Amino acid sequence: MIATVWRVAGVGFSLLVVLMAILLYGADPGQTSFLNSSVGDLTIGFAVRTDDLTVVMLAVVGVIATCVQVYSLGYLHQRPASYHALVTLFTAAMVTVVVSDSLFFLLIGWEVMGACSYLLIGHYWERRDARSGAVKAFLMTRLGDVGFLFGIFVIGVGAGTFRISELDPAAISPGVLTTGTLLLLVGVVGKSAQVPLQTWLPDAMPGPSPVSALIHAATMVAAGVFLIARLYTIFSASETTMTVLAVVACVTMLFSALCAMAAVEVKRVLAWSTVSQLAIMFSALSLGTADGRHAALFHLVTHAAFKGLLFLCAGVLLHQVGSAAFVVLRRYTRRGRLRKALPVTFITMTIGLAALAGVPGTAGFFSKDAIIEAAWEQARDGSVVGWIVLVSVCMTVALTAFYCVRMWLWVFFRTPALAGAPGAFEDDDDAIADLDDPDTSKLRDAPWVMLAPLVLLAVASIVLGYVDGVHLNWVIGLVSTALVVLGGLPAYSLWSRGADPRPVVLEREFGVDTAYRGLFVVPVRWLAKLTVAGDRDVIGGYVRAAGRTGTLVSQGLRRLQTGNVQTYLTAAVVGVVALAVLAGVIGS
Repeated sequence: MIATVWRVAGVGFSLLVVLMAILLYGADPGQTSFLNSSVGDLTIGFAVRTDDLTVVMLAVVGVIATCVQVYSLGYLHQRPASYHALVTLFTAAMVTVVVSDSLFFLLIGWEVMGACSYLLIGHYWERRDARSGAVKAFLMTRLGDVGFLFGIFVIGVGAGTFRISELDPAAISPGVLTTGTLLLLVGVVGKSAQVPLQTWLPDAMPGPSPVSALIHAATMVAAGVFLIARLYTIFSASETTMTVLAVVACVTMLFSALCAMAAVEVKRVLAWSTVSQLAIMFSALSLGTADGRHAALFHLVTHAAFKGLLFLCAGVLLHQVGSAAFVVLRRYTRRGRLRKALPVTFITMTIGLAALAGVPGTAGFFSKDAIIEAAWEQARDGSVVGWIVLVSVCMTVALTAFYCVRMWLWVFFRTPALAGAPGAFEDDDDAIADLDDPDTSKLRDAPWVMLAPLVLLAVASIVLGYVDGVHLNWVIGLVSTALVVLGGLPAYSLWSRGADPRPVVLEREFGVDTAYRGLFVVPVRWLAKLTVAGDRDVIGGYVRAAGRTGTLVSQGLRRLQTGNVQTYLTAAVVGVVALAVLAGVIGS
């Protein structure tokens, strides 16, 4: 009964968010404040605002959340009440961030999202990887949020207001502006899993697939892009901050794309691709132009559609097959059964991967081209940042095409060289080759309650590219198409030969986790052990000694209490005699 109530409430709230976006569309921008209090010259309180950015984000959050809630009706049956309640709260927290016109009100939604992500990633708490992934996500995002909190204070005090709509970069000294925006950027880096706080997102994959879709497509990690877009006048006024953002974004997009090329599990490939695509959005924002901001938000919207679609498709594979690992799915592709048994999943996932790769005609093609064009305009004007962003995005487009084609072929198609050829995903190829093919007689596509969101998002992954009108630079379009082909052909060539070489450095994801363990985890654990030992052996030693002394004194006094009257009289006589002798000695 409780689970049913939360299911209905979750779907209803998500639809309410969509309705809010529809009603606010075309309305005049406005702000409303409440619960205000004055502290000296500062006014601290809450405020909400509505404008075009609010409407766009509400639509994105509402549609993705509705798809996730409906999809979850058929996907998840383990602890559904708490799951749907947390997803609803998660959605509400993102809505709070979107409508906020107060930095403090925004902070509330920002932090609630972090708490909900911890609980949802660890939904399968009986699994060790889910527990560790949830803790890792919580700690790394909280680390970034420390800087975020200080950044709010620096910007608010420096500007004399915490109202976002009233922040004026001209009223803030350059040093304060740079310091405040850099601190806010620390929080953005943590929340959106950018270098150097990028490792938590791929390790959050043990959570339910609908949760992954919500986190990657419309909430949590997308909040960082939204925040910079909302505070764009503040960020773009600091050249230092924009340069740092550009460097972080360019390093992150290439780093994560390379990691995705060597991942051997569908959700992990998609997780690294999210990190890479978010970095592309940040790189567009780092250009500091209106075109860059528009292109970043355009890609944010299209990315929400195709990335939500891809994670829900991965959920179908997990739900119907039991695993999304290449090594398991490959056994179903040996006879080409997977795409035949799951036709809707195959078609929609194909559309999602095409949009992610930027295949012409898909929404991803138009949004990525908009970013490339914005970077080219800046580079042509002599901007070093523009050139760095342009080259990095072009390289990332090719790498993205590679891992998209690689995953599509290995998951759904039987390679011509598979029979008798070395396997691509096992250490012991012969052992896998000797295994019988799995029983696929009962393998069916997911129920329609799960497939309907896939079809909707697949349509959106194409249609959204044309919503804003077709503004295509044909030269840039041809270049990006050539980059897609350049990245896809090597993946096809390797697949056709039954090979999937993965350099050790990429398989280990550049050893970042190992380095972090040596630099931070091990020293912190030793410090914790030292603290415990000091508390136990030093402070605890004094406490135990004081207690032991009291115990010994009480034991000594207890021995005097024998209950024998003669003993008491003897002691009294001895005491009187001793006092008399002492008095005589003193008197003499």
